[in-house]
Amino acid sequence: MDGGTVEEAAALAGRLAPGEAVAVVIRASRVGEVLPPQRLALPPDERARIARYRQPQDRFEREAAHGLLRHLAAPLLGREPADLVLARDGRGRPFLPEAGDLDLNLSHGGGWVAVALARGGRVGIDVEGATRPVDWDALARHFLHPDELAVFRALPAPRRPGHALDLWTLKEACLKASGEGLAVHPPSVRLMPAGAGWRLDRPGLALRATVRTLPDAARLAVAGQRDLHPRIVVVA
Repeated sequence: MDGGTVEEAAALAGRLAPGEAVAVVIRASRVGEVLPPQRLALPPDERARIARYRQPQDRFEREAAHGLLRHLAAPLLGREPADLVLARDGRGRPFLPEAGDLDLNLSHGGGWVAVALARGGRVGIDVEGATRPVDWDALARHFLHPDELAVFRALPAPRRPGHALDLWTLKEACLKASGEGLAVHPPSVRLMPAGAGWRLDRPGLALRATVRTLPDAARLAVAGQRDLHPRIVVVA
């Protein structure tokens, strides 16, 4: 996981070759500081979509994530950020029409926004804050596979919250990469350790995923098809 600036991340994204991926994470409050307003302007339909969310922080983070996505994708596609209009498939997964082999995903939470871009393979990303109180002992059975739940319950109590947050974030990233999202019952999905990361095999799709702890203990998970090796950039 490397540090860098938004402009360095955009340059990296602009050089993506087939089989490469990049994931960029930054505090939502920093996006407006490092990018000019014209680079963050959203199309009217997207502004209207985001405006429907009730919580101001939710709207703020979504606007930042969508603005960052356009800033990163535009150089690769040779277009202006304002000209990029997101579409969504039948399950709500975002994509850019006429983007060729470019796959993308975005996430926000806990004051962070994250964007992943990949060429020639599927990618998913999720970022989750760690400050909100969560009763993981009660929640675990609702999203952990029975084998994962057994491992969770065998851990010492102080280690359970961090482990559960890791798996929650990893599953989100994997199911966003596969395109299944919330259509899948999370306890039916079993993540398997694979070296320093994790593996998940779905019909016709082999995924590899990794999770990182951000400076405030938030989690970032990035998932991609097996041959992709996303480079993760944390913007200071």
